[in-house]
Amino acid sequence: MTDKTKAKLSKFTGPLIFISVFIVSLILLYLGSRPPQYELEVNVVSPYDIEAPRSVVNRNATEKRAREAQSLVVDIYTRSDNLSQEALRRVGTFAATVDDYYQALREDHKDQTQAQIIKPLALDQASEDLQRSLEEDLDYEFSLDDLKQVLHMSSSRYDTFRNRLELTANSLMAEAVDETELSFRIRDYLNKLSAREAHYKSDLTLIRGFLEQTLQGNVLYNEEATQNARQDAYERVLQNPILVNRGARIISSGELVTEDIYALLQELKLVEVDSLDYAALAGLSLMILVVLLILSLYMHIYEHETVGFNKRFLALTLACLIPLLVAVYLGQDYQVIPPVYFTAVILAAYFSYQTAIVFTMALIVITLPLVNFNPAFIAVAICGSLLAAHYARNHRVQEFFAKLLILLILVNLAASLGYSLMQDTGLANSSFLILSSVLSAVLSVIAAVGLLPVFELLFDDVSPASLVELSQPGQPLIRRLFLEAPGTSQHSMMVANLADAGAEAIGANALICRAGSYYHDIGKLRNPLYFTENQTDYNPHDQLSPEESTEIITRHTLDGLEMGKKYRLPKPILEIIVEHHGTTVLGYFYSKAKKAAEEQGLPPPDPADYRYKGPLPSSPESAVVMLADSTEAAIKSLKSRTMEDAEEMMQSVFRIKLEQNQLKNSGLKFSDIEKIQKAFMQVYSGHFHERVEYPKDEAQDDHYQAPAPAANHRL
Repeated sequence: MTDKTKAKLSKFTGPLIFISVFIVSLILLYLGSRPPQYELEVNVVSPYDIEAPRSVVNRNATEKRAREAQSLVVDIYTRSDNLSQEALRRVGTFAATVDDYYQALREDHKDQTQAQIIKPLALDQASEDLQRSLEEDLDYEFSLDDLKQVLHMSSSRYDTFRNRLELTANSLMAEAVDETELSFRIRDYLNKLSAREAHYKSDLTLIRGFLEQTLQGNVLYNEEATQNARQDAYERVLQNPILVNRGARIISSGELVTEDIYALLQELKLVEVDSLDYAALAGLSLMILVVLLILSLYMHIYEHETVGFNKRFLALTLACLIPLLVAVYLGQDYQVIPPVYFTAVILAAYFSYQTAIVFTMALIVITLPLVNFNPAFIAVAICGSLLAAHYARNHRVQEFFAKLLILLILVNLAASLGYSLMQDTGLANSSFLILSSVLSAVLSVIAAVGLLPVFELLFDDVSPASLVELSQPGQPLIRRLFLEAPGTSQHSMMVANLADAGAEAIGANALICRAGSYYHDIGKLRNPLYFTENQTDYNPHDQLSPEESTEIITRHTLDGLEMGKKYRLPKPILEIIVEHHGTTVLGYFYSKAKKAAEEQGLPPPDPADYRYKGPLPSSPESAVVMLADSTEAAIKSLKSRTMEDAEEMMQSVFRIKLEQNQLKNSGLKFSDIEKIQKAFMQVYSGHFHERVEYPKDEAQDDHYQAPAPAANHRL
């Protein structure tokens, strides 16, 4: 296949993988999120005990309650101005007619005494005439005795009677009063009036009778308001529906399946259906699509150089797929057990803490349909994932698995117990939740330990166990260094101690630094006597030109890379081997060549001819080994054995590395440099190899470098 064809195919690789992951995830989530289905029909006795797998609205029961609330709303009547005015008109007609007869009766006898006015014959005649007149005007026959009492009243008493009559009528008609409560309201009002006034209380009974006969209800049925009130009552119930909570018993074995129960089972998708659940498919598709797009954007921005469509991408997918498969089979019954911490451990160990957190949180979201959106799973999984990713990010092995397992169990136990106490789930549910979360922690860590070798191959990386194995003295290359280049072997041991301390100080991977230090100079095995730590009395460089010496010395990084590949050393170790000198200048041989040129009257040589070929350290671990290697070599060259001189030389080494931009790709910060220097000073033992002493203003890795102009750069 030609390169052009490969380039064309690579354009389709990304979309194809995205679509494949989408389809696989959709199938897994759809199959795994479907609850168990039962063969049931209406009016059939259920052979199953069925509980609600999730909270759901009981639509039938809610509808019945809403209709009941709607029917309980009474008819609404509102005050009518017309009816009120009509009622007051009748009272006014009554009062005016009575007043006419009252005044007329007294007008005819105005020259007589009060006793003469109230003559039975005249009073009887006036009362009968008044009764007939009122009956004609108001179509009601009033009591003749009551009318006689009114016409017989004194002027002051009559005035009080009339005022009370009109005041009571106006007050009652100002409010909405129907026919059924009119008599009660008249009596209640007059009783209150009687309590406030002391005179003519006996007349209140007359006023009550006349008002009951004259007034009428002033309200009309308001159909629109009544319908609105009933609709509001209906909607209030719908807005607060009857819920069937997760775990609630829907039907027990031996009970009859009613229409309401069957409808509830259908709502929960617990009865067998032949068609696909298109709503569920659409919802799952949208959720998966959003999550995958977010992850793709993250990978494009932060991990596009780390992960292509290769073995590392396959490993990344596998790290997320394994917990998802477990959730498919166990999520319905054990809703806190999906081992998402497995993903956090693997990705934190082989990628970064940030990547581990992003993908684990995405996995938690994807897993939610498989655990019926159980909030306990969210709470416990987030707490455990944060711990697992944080603890696994340093890729350690010393007590790594035991400590991680213990801490993860404790965190899951605390999170699940806290959730149970807050939700008051009861002893049985709490115990089940706690045991499930603990089991999830155990499964995750055991799976991570067991599958580390597989991921080591896929990630083209090295596991903690492999790093420890590579650091054993019996390893072939380490043994060869000890036998064939003992000085280099001793130098590597000292570099390992320094690098280990420096990595610990900045939170880098100390295991990689130590193992990388053991192997960083294996290229010297090709020509061990050309390196000063392996020389005794004879130095072969005395017979060589600076150019020839530079070629031999700088070659040892490439020779080491070639040898490391032959012995199948892991990628992080190979990077340290080829990067630990970066592009530094061999200061000793450059100075020697410059001096020779001056003696011969020639222009100074090009410093680039005396540089290592690189590349620059690409990781904190590689940079730490570079600093440890140069520091150990420089301090070995000192004749003085004081800490002050050692610190001064160390500062010179660090300064030159910074000035020559050797650390710009390593990810180290200036604060990290200070921590590394302090760590080196703490492990400095004062053990020196015999070295040629060089000027302090020249860089001193194990073969020295010339000073370079100061430069502004960022680490």
